[in-house]
Amino acid sequence: MVTNSGRAFLVHRDPTKFTFLQLVSRTLWNTPATKRLDKLKNTYTNCNALLVEGGIFHNLTMVPANYKQYATRDTSSISPYQHLLKRIKRQEFDADVPEEPPDPCDFGVGAPNLDMCTWLIPVNAPPRSRWRLGMGELSAWIGGPRADHTTSDRQGGYVFYETSYQEDVHQPVIPTLPKSTHPMVGGARPLPQGAGGSSVDLSEDPGVVDSAWFISRNLSRTGPMGYCLSFFYIMEGLSADRLIIHLRDMETAENASLWEVREGQEGSWTKGELAYTYDGFHLIIFEAVTKSTNDPARPFRGHFALDDMVFQKMGSPDLDNCFGHCTFEGGFCGWTNDVEDDFDWELGRSSKSFLTGPSRDYSSYNRDEQTGGYSFIDASFPRRPGDKARLLSPNFLATGDNNPVCMKFATHMFGNGIGTLRVLKRVPGEEAPDRVIWEVSGESGNKWYRAQVSVSSATSYQLVFEGIVGTNSLGNIAIDSVSFVPGTCTITPQTAAKNSGDCTFEEDSCGWTNALPVDALDDFDWARQYSYSVTGPATDHTKGTKEGYYMNLLSNPQAPQRGGTRAWLISPLFSATGRTRCLSFYYFMYERSIDPAGPSLGSLRVHVKSAAGEAGGKITTLWRLHNHQGQRWQTARTPVVMGSERAAPSSPYQIIIEGIWGDGRVGVIALDDMSFFDGDCSSHPLKATAVIGECSFDRSMCDWKNNTEAPPPLQELGSHRTTTKFTKHAQEAQEGLTWRLASIISRPANLQDHTFRAPTGYVFFDIFNQATAQNPVLRSPDFAASQNDALCLSFWFAPFGRGEATALSVFRVELTPPEGEKEQRLLIWKMATKKFDTSRPDWMYGQVSVATLTAYRVEFEGEATDGGFALDDVTFYDGNCQTRPERAAVEPPPSEKF
Repeated sequence: MVTNSGRAFLVHRDPTKFTFLQLVSRTLWNTPATKRLDKLKNTYTNCNALLVEGGIFHNLTMVPANYKQYATRDTSSISPYQHLLKRIKRQEFDADVPEEPPDPCDFGVGAPNLDMCTWLIPVNAPPRSRWRLGMGELSAWIGGPRADHTTSDRQGGYVFYETSYQEDVHQPVIPTLPKSTHPMVGGARPLPQGAGGSSVDLSEDPGVVDSAWFISRNLSRTGPMGYCLSFFYIMEGLSADRLIIHLRDMETAENASLWEVREGQEGSWTKGELAYTYDGFHLIIFEAVTKSTNDPARPFRGHFALDDMVFQKMGSPDLDNCFGHCTFEGGFCGWTNDVEDDFDWELGRSSKSFLTGPSRDYSSYNRDEQTGGYSFIDASFPRRPGDKARLLSPNFLATGDNNPVCMKFATHMFGNGIGTLRVLKRVPGEEAPDRVIWEVSGESGNKWYRAQVSVSSATSYQLVFEGIVGTNSLGNIAIDSVSFVPGTCTITPQTAAKNSGDCTFEEDSCGWTNALPVDALDDFDWARQYSYSVTGPATDHTKGTKEGYYMNLLSNPQAPQRGGTRAWLISPLFSATGRTRCLSFYYFMYERSIDPAGPSLGSLRVHVKSAAGEAGGKITTLWRLHNHQGQRWQTARTPVVMGSERAAPSSPYQIIIEGIWGDGRVGVIALDDMSFFDGDCSSHPLKATAVIGECSFDRSMCDWKNNTEAPPPLQELGSHRTTTKFTKHAQEAQEGLTWRLASIISRPANLQDHTFRAPTGYVFFDIFNQATAQNPVLRSPDFAASQNDALCLSFWFAPFGRGEATALSVFRVELTPPEGEKEQRLLIWKMATKKFDTSRPDWMYGQVSVATLTAYRVEFEGEATDGGFALDDVTFYDGNCQTRPERAAVEPPPSEKF
């Protein structure tokens, strides 16, 4: 029964759904509780009913005579809604046939038709801690995604929970319309009371609740095959923390967490699936958890949303969800034994030996439950060491390069004769052997362990559990609770990640090492640590706790660091396989104090370095991100490719993670959960994509080359050479005619690097006291023609010196001129120092469109007799752009000449 303004509803429950049965009179509602139940029993017969009174759920059972009947008011509570949600005690069925699962729910289309179906929320939950109905048209007003999942438009319905909370709101309250007297049951109305006025109502303090519950109707036992619950979810915004699914037993009032996710796909709908079995009456509860109220992210807008909730029976012919999931309690769920191995996997409930195998399945381990099963290999007679049993999955569809899945499962490997458990990837129809993607050998103790591995494939594939018999008969190996979730995951346990590069950093650094000081490749180190001080993130990413480990970029404790100092974290040596791989990891880049001049935290970069030999140790930059990105762990992804042709490495290689401090150094740069999977993935985030031809000139000129014609050699004067002092000045003058990297002893005065505000880290030319103008040229690598009309060349430049005739020009050089003609140079950008104050050089931004329909290169050409230019942070963006500064435009516009 639900009250609102003195009214009440009796919520009728048939075997498949809730409906509103009747508005109960005020007289009945004011009747004492014990008599009220009797009156309701006499009024409504042969039905099941759920009485909801003041936000507390009571069981009211009115059923045919062949059912045992109860009418109870139980006070057991569920955390955190101890005062809101009370245990529902269901009737005991004499029949053993499980009830049908609830009907699917898409939450309707259009405001008048939005509906929560059979799902409920605690009625007394504070207004700011309620799931509510919404749709895209209302998202800018009351929150939620801009479109639902079912129809992908702004009219489709969903449920959402707004996660932000602002304490001590100091703003005028706009008078609201009178509160609606219409009942609002279980969030069935999409708009708040007083809709049309202000959403600010300080008449009562709703309190601060950090989670919200969305509750299924009461569910009966699932049967041995179990249920598949599928749904789509979104979690977006800084204040959203995690989404959890609980199962609540209606007899014992105990809860078990079945599923959890701590990050969403940045505002896009993601599919969630849960296969489970339960031999009793239960509820499924979605719990949306926000950041804590003392977290600085809590005031920021965010939300959780759910759509397309579907319960299906596992094993049913029309099952189109939970593909490959299995609890092994009602069979193998589509997994089959290989006919070409030595023996078979079996189903079991408990080992027959004290010395090997599990005493119960994974879900009932350490729980007093009498249900549950698993799959295992029996190593007893007639098995011999080395015998293999393979369990084959159904055929999975191709994942694509950017959509790997994470297979999760439980393992039990107890006994002194334990052999090996492997997960292999098989591509049907290919002659290539199965490839091992996960492997553990030897005993791991008498307990269940969680395991996981990323899987991706460009074609359809199968997964194979391969159990290999060990040295004696005490070698039973068991698996249980196989499931799949979208996205990557680091191989777990760490011992299964041999030479893979995957690492959670919980046990050690998995072969990732700092550069040796003797190599002089960097200035300081990365450190594996947990959150024991303010020098790192508050929690790691793997566990989400202060006890979890990650890699943190340190500064040199011996001396203050200048901007541009760096540390290299180097992977183990990987063999070339001919397959393109993708590196996925999590990063944390947070600057606690932003300088008035702008962010200056530093940079995080990923490089691939070929082994010395064929490619001569060549380094290719794959991914880079600069400065502050937020106070949270974020996901990153990059393909591992070499050179401008972006090909898979053809020789052994290593990955280098480079952390560079900027001028500020008041913040955190950290890494966690490194993993690799097959596929030529796209870079993520998109802005971190390394671009061919870009260069920040920190330690090298990348693929840019000085193309200035060599000056004439120094001449002897008569029969005597010039003096040493004269020769030195002459050599410096000749060097000034070329583009070169800034150094501590040779650089323009009072000019810091643009990237990190370091003393060095850019290229420049300076020409002084020359009788005629000199023209140093900096040449880019050659670029192939592309389908895009143009790219935008972006760079930073700084003029200096005394000469008013000093200039910087940009040319596009045509590499495929008509036959018989030379390369054509087209001037597309030019800036002179005239009217500039060059007494104290400063960085200015430049950009210009470059046509790309034919092969080309870019050349920066200087011109000076008494001055120079510095250049930094050259890169390219897709598409045309306006020339900057405007006075650098060349007439007629370059687009008219291409």
